[in-house]
Amino acid sequence: MAEFIIGSPLTSVARRHRGLRRLLWWVDFAALWLIEKLALLLPVDASSRLGQRIGSWIGPRLTKKHRIFRNNFAVALPELNEQELETLTRNAWARAGRILAEYPHLTTILAEPERLQIEILAPVPTYADPSRPSVFVTAHLSNWEVVCSCLARLGIPNASLYSPPTNPLLDKMLLDSRSALNCELLPRDNSARALMRALREGRSAGMVMDRRVDDGKAVQFFGRDKLSTLMPAKLALKFDCELVPVHVERLQDARYRVTFHPPIRPGDRTAEENTQAVDMIQQVHQLFETWILARPEDWLCTKRLWAKEKKGKIEHSEETGHDADIDSYAA
Repeated sequence: MAEFIIGSPLTSVARRHRGLRRLLWWVDFAALWLIEKLALLLPVDASSRLGQRIGSWIGPRLTKKHRIFRNNFAVALPELNEQELETLTRNAWARAGRILAEYPHLTTILAEPERLQIEILAPVPTYADPSRPSVFVTAHLSNWEVVCSCLARLGIPNASLYSPPTNPLLDKMLLDSRSALNCELLPRDNSARALMRALREGRSAGMVMDRRVDDGKAVQFFGRDKLSTLMPAKLALKFDCELVPVHVERLQDARYRVTFHPPIRPGDRTAEENTQAVDMIQQVHQLFETWILARPEDWLCTKRLWAKEKKGKIEHSEETGHDADIDSYAA
């Protein structure tokens, strides 16, 4: 989520002036608080449809984010012309609005069994014995938040990463909604130690991992190198547990099919650990590509995924994640 939504044209000024920054935080909080309260007045499906309308109106007006969103689609789907790219990006903003309007209803989505269809394509020890943890990974598709709800329904305790908004007021509001997910939520930065502790204690780990991270390793994604975290694979290798990709598909309104895919394993178990980890993450990325190409409008990719070439050098985005390498912590 952008640091400033309504005040995005003032971003550069606000970052230099604390008072303006706090004012814009409160403006954004007030706007999203109003949307949340309005959403709560509606049934969950009607709220989701309202969010779609709000997203389709607000999203394209966030000029910088809209451009990044559109450029990511241009790399992933190079066959689209300019008009098709613009239409796709606007449709994706509409789907993003649905996610926002569904946050206040996460409790309902978890409580009503028909809203979450769970499909398990291959057994892993965790399903039979939740004390034997796995590492679950997904992409920013449909409403990825419901993966935690599915794990809770399966009786699998988990610690899942999330990216806190820069605006602390929005962070608290979203955490209040996410309390319905029934999992331990860990801020993404410097999270390796907490994830290792969770796995040692018999809890599974959950991560959304299609974003670019500045200190990641180059892994192919849609035919181009993307700096990607190796943490999920390294955790799975270190703790001898399964790395399980999870696909979330929106069926209709706030109803989803959540598919737990067969575990990802390295092609060569005799290779050096980093080589095995890159191989595993490459396999995950290939799955993500398939899912995204099937329904690109469901993909939220508002942060630049690939380094941008400018005047003979790589320009790095300010809007990237950061991951600590688990090798920097004692076992």
